[in-house]
Amino acid sequence: MKTSEASENTNSPLFSIVVPVHNRSELISRTIDSILIQSFDNYEIIIIDDGSTDNLKEICDNYNSPKINYYYQQNAGSNPARNAGIQFSRGCFVSFLDSDDTWEKEFLQEVKNKFASDEEFGLVYVKSIKKYLPDGTQAIKKCSKLEGFIYRDVLQQGFLTNSSCITVKRSLLEKIGGWDNDLFACQDDDICFRLAKITKVGFIDKILSTFYIDSRINRISSSTSRRAWNSLLLWKKFTDDLLLLCGKNEFLKKITNVYFSFLSVQDKNGLMQCECLLINQLGYSKYKILIFRLKFHVIYYVRLYLKNIIMLVLPFKMIVFAKYIIRRN
Repeated sequence: MKTSEASENTNSPLFSIVVPVHNRSELISRTIDSILIQSFDNYEIIIIDDGSTDNLKEICDNYNSPKINYYYQQNAGSNPARNAGIQFSRGCFVSFLDSDDTWEKEFLQEVKNKFASDEEFGLVYVKSIKKYLPDGTQAIKKCSKLEGFIYRDVLQQGFLTNSSCITVKRSLLEKIGGWDNDLFACQDDDICFRLAKITKVGFIDKILSTFYIDSRINRISSSTSRRAWNSLLLWKKFTDDLLLLCGKNEFLKKITNVYFSFLSVQDKNGLMQCECLLINQLGYSKYKILIFRLKFHVIYYVRLYLKNIIMLVLPFKMIVFAKYIIRRN
């Protein structure tokens, strides 16, 4: 395993696989193993240790693989770690794989074939599956099937895919400046939007990535408040294009969804920021803001009330149904 400095070998790999990781020594082997079994083997693995305090380096060292390049940095977050990986990369294409996710063994081969099918593709993404731990249940992850020059469509849709599903031409990542270090959630949406704006996007309709959701682990992006603020930052960033390409109604829809998220955590500052956006971008008057506020507060609390009623009634209904089944048998 190589450490610290990038290889001077002029025979650069076709793919550079960037794996940002922080204190995931118990999971990293699952991720690395899924890369090392790839049917296409012209690649390098770039492990960016984002200030781990566990035995992560020891685990990486034990592989003793020339494909694995380990780099340590002071803890800065997943996006700075991904950007560091881009800087160290030598491949024509850069793939990203989170340290708790995995790939199917045909991932790189399928991606290679897709890029070869159309030289205009600058971003290729695959379908993924969600696997819930510790029970092991699975579900197809919410997935876009957009392909081509999709910038308007992906803005309207509001998402494309997650980081463990994408591979990008390195030159394009350098052109857009990599990942946004100010985002701690919605960063996948942000980079996919910016790439879709400047390049043709390819989609592989095969499940080639597994996204793990472990109820025992607290993901940074799972915080409702943090995600709401990052969603607001995201739509502020793309406000002009969203209004121009998708119209005022779509902009209102996006901000309303963020507004509901702030309502759920009673974040008054976030609510005010959403209302300011409506004033500045849609020309809402103070009266119209009051109507908006009243409308969506009522909708939110009615939904919350109905949800609580259902949660109270459902156990009783289940008991009645169980007794009915017992009597039938």
